[in-house]
Amino acid sequence: MSAHAVPADAYTTGLLSKDLPTELERLQLLEKTYDPGTVQALGRLPMRADWRCLEVGAGAGSIAYWLADRVPDGSVLAVDIDPRFIDADRAPQLEVRGSDITTDDFPAGSFDLIHARAVFMHLPQRTEMIERAMQWLAPGGWLVLEDVHFLPAADSPYPAWQEVHGAYLTALAQQGIDLSWARRLPAELAAAGCEAVDVSVTPGGLGVDEVQDQLLGIRLIQSGPRLVEAGLVTAEQIAAAQRLVESGPAPDLSTFVYSAWGRKPAGPAQ
Repeated sequence: MSAHAVPADAYTTGLLSKDLPTELERLQLLEKTYDPGTVQALGRLPMRADWRCLEVGAGAGSIAYWLADRVPDGSVLAVDIDPRFIDADRAPQLEVRGSDITTDDFPAGSFDLIHARAVFMHLPQRTEMIERAMQWLAPGGWLVLEDVHFLPAADSPYPAWQEVHGAYLTALAQQGIDLSWARRLPAELAAAGCEAVDVSVTPGGLGVDEVQDQLLGIRLIQSGPRLVEAGLVTAEQIAAAQRLVESGPAPDLSTFVYSAWGRKPAGPAQ
């Protein structure tokens, strides 16, 4: 399998295809859920108005827009395998480009900030991609990576969620997604040579808040038929999980988004 086959397939024909009618809504609910944690992490950096930023896997564009507002004298390059949902006219310093970072390249030292959320967990050669990203950073630049760590579905207190969430995780793993990679992010950044490595964590799951329940409901609508077609669950199990989401259950944490960041050394060794 080529280095770019897994992410490309996952976003064109898999559970996360942009062609699915609910995918934009799912991405926008993801933004509502996780943008606050991302903004908090990025807000810790000594960002300047002239920074050159690379937003990888820009999705529906919210963080690319946020960055563009903060670098009026700099630039934001927003890349995605399928960038159809990103408004390239949102800001003059924003450029939108269709790109697969596992095959495309950027000149060394091109960026002061590289950010990616829910991207590296999809990539077969994750460690190698961190090393490549470090090459794209200017000395003193910052690498901010965020990915989702999924807890075991079998640990859920709700049998209906054990079944359907477990099937969803099985399908994601079959697409090549590493469900526990996120926990290793801080150590991976340090191993790649980053300084000042730190991390924050945002919990998610069933019953956590209204937006997350809306997100999970959309996910069931979007992935349910494919999970049934694959023989991982039945339509009745999907319906039971949907009723559970709509019932407003006591919270069941099932994910943690790890936001990890580190600085490329500015010394002559780099």
